[in-house]
Amino acid sequence: MSSGFAALCFLLLHTGALGFRILPGSSLSHQEITMMAILNSTVQVCRALAQAEGTDFTFPAQPFTAEAVAVACGEPKSSKNYRQAIIFITLRNIRVDIRHALNGSFHFDEELFVQGRNIITEGIMVVKASNKQGNFESARQKMGEILHPLQDFYSHSNWVELGNKFPNANLIRSDTSIGNLADRNRATCRNCDGDDCRNNILADIIEEKVLTSGYFGVVPFASTKPKGKCSHGGAGDQTSKIEPKGGINKDSFDASHGHLHPDAANLAIAATSWLLEDIRGAAGDRPFLQYETLSACVSCFKEVKGVSSSRSFVSFPPSGCWESPKGPVKRFVL
Repeated sequence: MSSGFAALCFLLLHTGALGFRILPGSSLSHQEITMMAILNSTVQVCRALAQAEGTDFTFPAQPFTAEAVAVACGEPKSSKNYRQAIIFITLRNIRVDIRHALNGSFHFDEELFVQGRNIITEGIMVVKASNKQGNFESARQKMGEILHPLQDFYSHSNWVELGNKFPNANLIRSDTSIGNLADRNRATCRNCDGDDCRNNILADIIEEKVLTSGYFGVVPFASTKPKGKCSHGGAGDQTSKIEPKGGINKDSFDASHGHLHPDAANLAIAATSWLLEDIRGAAGDRPFLQYETLSACVSCFKEVKGVSSSRSFVSFPPSGCWESPKGPVKRFVL
């Protein structure tokens, strides 16, 4: 691996430049968002099956853990495989920040809404086809990859700033309108007031419910953006130094729009749950539990085990970028 690529990866990982952070911290990360949605989804499926069969279902104590959910679902012996599969899906999610670091489509940057939605909807088709064929490992792999842009939408666009309280259901449908998208030549932002970026999105953009997102670039003196457009923001984003200066991302509490991080994170959790529910509807409850790995996943465990000791950024982030969901998954309190 070249020293330049290593430096770029270090910058992206430690500045949260591309999306919800993938390193542990007080802000909610891609890892935690994904785990919370999967655990909640599994509980709902197991509850529905119990009701259909006329049996009792006892909710596990909150916050949910992989072990407690497996027990509640009557599969305590599958808890290890279930936990490792959640890690696998999570790794495929955060891996996007390395493999597609500067591809705005994978992060809904640069107003690439149609391209980002295509990644999600095409991926959903792959997940459903793989599930139908019983190729659950391939389904989990693709799911992890498409969850990343889905979650980034709420952190990188102005969906939250527009006052939306629910996820954009049209991100998982290919034949609908994503929203009122900003024209490429339309200005969307003004300069931040020093470090205060809370009101840097233009009033007419908010009033007309126009959807926009920030531009992003890491190359000094070479990164650019169209006149009047918003930037992603943050230490690694060189476009945020170009007028209009500042950014709009909500990746963490200390981001340009960090005051809206809780809203963005909770919408990302809800959107992830909606997507899992769509997959469940196509597969059926019991096959969905196989997909969510309350069944054997030996090859999945081997891959995760092999990654955990790697210090290379080529395929996966280092092991410090994730933790096993063996303990409680913390809730994000508004």
